[in-house]
Amino acid sequence: MKIKLSELRVHPDNDRIYDPTDLIDLENSLLQHGQMEPLAVTKTKRIISGHRRFAAMRNIGWVNCDARIVSPRSEIVSLIEHNRHRQKTVSDILNEAKFLEKELRENVGRGRYAASNRTGYKKGERITMVVELSKRLGVGTTKLKQLFSISNYEPDLIPKIDAGELSVSRAYEIVRSTHIGPKLPKTDREDEVKSLTKILKSNKFTLGEVQGILKETFPYCLELTNTNMERRSVLVEHLDYLNRFDSQELMLIRKKDELDHLEFSEKEMNECHQMLPSRGELDNFWRKASALSEVEMKVVADGLFNKHMWNICRAGIHSSEYFKSPGRSMSAFVGFNNSNGFRLLGLLSYNSDSYMMQARDDHIGWNTSQREKKREHIVNLKVCCPTQPFGYNYLGGKFLSLLAHRLIPQWEKKYNTKIVALLTSSLHEGVGQYSGMKWWKKIGSSSGRILIKPLREEWSFWRAWYRENFRERYEESMKHSSPVQSSLATIFKILDIKSREYFHNHKRGVFIRPIYRNYREFLTDYVKPDQLQRIQEDWLGWWLKKAKERRCFLEEDGKTKDETFFLKSISDIEMESWLEARGL
Repeated sequence: MKIKLSELRVHPDNDRIYDPTDLIDLENSLLQHGQMEPLAVTKTKRIISGHRRFAAMRNIGWVNCDARIVSPRSEIVSLIEHNRHRQKTVSDILNEAKFLEKELRENVGRGRYAASNRTGYKKGERITMVVELSKRLGVGTTKLKQLFSISNYEPDLIPKIDAGELSVSRAYEIVRSTHIGPKLPKTDREDEVKSLTKILKSNKFTLGEVQGILKETFPYCLELTNTNMERRSVLVEHLDYLNRFDSQELMLIRKKDELDHLEFSEKEMNECHQMLPSRGELDNFWRKASALSEVEMKVVADGLFNKHMWNICRAGIHSSEYFKSPGRSMSAFVGFNNSNGFRLLGLLSYNSDSYMMQARDDHIGWNTSQREKKREHIVNLKVCCPTQPFGYNYLGGKFLSLLAHRLIPQWEKKYNTKIVALLTSSLHEGVGQYSGMKWWKKIGSSSGRILIKPLREEWSFWRAWYRENFRERYEESMKHSSPVQSSLATIFKILDIKSREYFHNHKRGVFIRPIYRNYREFLTDYVKPDQLQRIQEDWLGWWLKKAKERRCFLEEDGKTKDETFFLKSISDIEMESWLEARGL
């Protein structure tokens, strides 16, 4: 809803928690992008989320802003949790922790009987305050513990961390070496050594076995693989950084990372960019009665339409990064020809479907043996991306998703496997290009429980470290249906990084498009291939009608888009401006 800035009141605790920051970049971002996120305010017009945006809007002379009403149980808790993704100093984080701990203490309780005595909030559960604070603040538990230690023993180091003179890990090392010292008194250490010696003698371990165990045990693994605590701390801080972002924000960050590391030449990028049709070319093509019959699907092969060219186009026209999945695959260009040559409408690619997917398996009713035997009879539509302005002006994403089944005959011929359904997932949870069509049925959502993968430079270091120092483990990971996830889980375990702190929960809608009416009966062994009942195509008329309505609606409102979309890079300034406009 719209609300006047003059009616809003800042929260009295906001300035007590957060240090003031420069607003110039945010003001420029609001002027460039507009307000992308509404302010969260109470019924009494007190701001819970959006204080910096509120101040910036007043500075640039805005009168009104977008806002939504929230009714938090605790304004302090809500104030802090709404600022979860804000760029914060270490001082901000410690202030948040102080205020939040005081507010949560009544709910969490104290002492050994706190869980059994608690009512309401997580009744009966054992809760550790530092873990609860970590979750609420979006800061890793390890990092938060380190900040508490630094604040307790050497508070003068906090401003140096905020100024960039020290990293958190380096400051903690100073505190640990100066104040914390060894954990065990000498007599206890001697007892521990005796116990270890006894274990080694009684089990008759070989030297190689002992070295192997130490190599996979933190902290010995660091020295035995020629790395150090500082390098591990960099990884943890990097993961904490990525863990702050939601699905859309992380997608943009990963896309920038992909574009920053492209190995394509400027000439190659320009050649692919020139294949994109202009608005005028699209309008002229779709006015023709024969347009649909002239749409071509060119399967990737040697020659002009090769995999290298497809990869360049994919990097330029898609808003998310691309990574190749293991297993079978096939890609295609979709477009038409005019006097300027082949004009690209979009890209498609098939991949072998995931080994395990709860929403799919529940929908089909698979048991383990059926899934292992019949999984390759479903193919995953991994890439379905229209070029712009075709996607926006003509519902191009829906068109490609409906046309995608025409790639099935080539797949069946190449892999000699009957395909009975297509499966795909949306980029984000919620309404997307697969919504609102009877041919694509939503069957659930992905779990979203995936370990956060570091960006390319950081991942390159640790992947090489894993491969060089744990070759057998690495090769075993490469055999998994998700090699990256398997590798990450093992790396985290060796480095004693708690995986549970670095799962993101970015769910995606899961959609299926049946090719045969009784596809589920086939996949669960109730019917044979010759009993399959094919579904007749009937989507062309529907799409033409919807595309025409969309085009007319945009023209009436003056909202049609003229420009083509082809990303070659995202600058740091553009990234910061976009995040600023979202209140980060």
